[in-house]
Amino acid sequence: MTQETMDGPMDPEGFLSIAREVFAPLYPFYAGQFLDWSGLRRGLCLDLGCGGGDLGLAVAGQSDFTVVLMDRSPVMLAASARLARERGLQGRALPLAGDACALPLADGCADLIVSRGSLMFWPDLPRAFAEVRRVLSPGGTACLGGGLGTAEMRQDICRKMAGRDPRWASGSPPPPRPGTSPRNHEKALREAGVTRYRIVREDTGHWVVIGG
Repeated sequence: MTQETMDGPMDPEGFLSIAREVFAPLYPFYAGQFLDWSGLRRGLCLDLGCGGGDLGLAVAGQSDFTVVLMDRSPVMLAASARLARERGLQGRALPLAGDACALPLADGCADLIVSRGSLMFWPDLPRAFAEVRRVLSPGGTACLGGGLGTAEMRQDICRKMAGRDPRWASGSPPPPRPGTSPRNHEKALREAGVTRYRIVREDTGHWVVIGG
């Protein structure tokens, strides 16, 4: 789920339409960025709160990672499985129902964890960050947060979204949800006992990078 498409419940088809038609350039862009940050090209990647699976499958398409596509929504998991088949990646994509606050995965199993736009929906951030740290492998990296890519990507996305959602009519994204600032994320990381992290700020958002 993403802030840009949800201020409350939204129909799955509408969500997927926006992800595939408006935000599509973001997924390969950030997949490449996360792979560079991690320095890894193979292992197990977890796309946490995967929605339609676009980000995790972009990671798989640019690397040799096997990707777990995790979401709470059966509709989104089915959509991510369809997209994996369309891209010929079904052999390296594993849809899995799960919650960020109680990951159904073994300790230290994930080499790369990615999530774009889902942190704001995690009901207990300290618990979720602790779970991310638990399943992250030694030497692994987690990249969690949100952004709109380059200035050109942001401009194009804002223009397209203005025709779909009046909250974008000003030419800028809607204000962030309360509690999603870097300061609040740092507070939750400390409460979770996570010490190896950094906050990467961009013009269009920020990322919590754990490990790496």
